[in-house]
Amino acid sequence: MYHSRDYIRYWDIDFQDLSPAAAGALGVLGLLIVALLAWGLLKTRHTRPGDPEARERARARAESRRRQAELRKRRLALQRRRSRGE
Repeated sequence: MYHSRDYIRYWDIDFQDLSPAAAGALGVLGLLIVALLAWGLLKTRHTRPGDPEARERARARAESRRRQAELRKRRLALQRRRSRGE
């Protein structure tokens, strides 16, 4: 029985036989697809909250994390100083 897997195995496109115009069109199409994919991944911000209140909560969370990290760093430095006997 003829299977689709066999068709894919022997499916061969010979790009050497394409006319220069067709090859250029395929090249431009390929570049366009890559550019759109890069734009979609880099420029659109899917993780950015749309709601202004949610944006403010996210900003406050980031600020709180930064303050907690500073406090943790200061606390660890004091503990190290105390353990050395200063």
